Amino acid sequence: MEYRRRNNSDTWHFCRNCSNWPTSDYKVRQSKPTTGELDNECRSKEANGNCR
Repeated sequence: MEYRRRNNSDTWHFCRNCSNWPTSDYKVRQSKPTTGELDNECRSKEANGNCR
């Protein structure tokens, strides 16, 4: 799974269908981040089985 966060943010996104999915000026990780926080919209989509 790919995790992205904007360079000026500590919030990581992991659902490509998140309304805040970074498309420019971002950092990428291939494993779950150990710092920062996970985006609430992504977490909600994952819980509902709607994370793509």
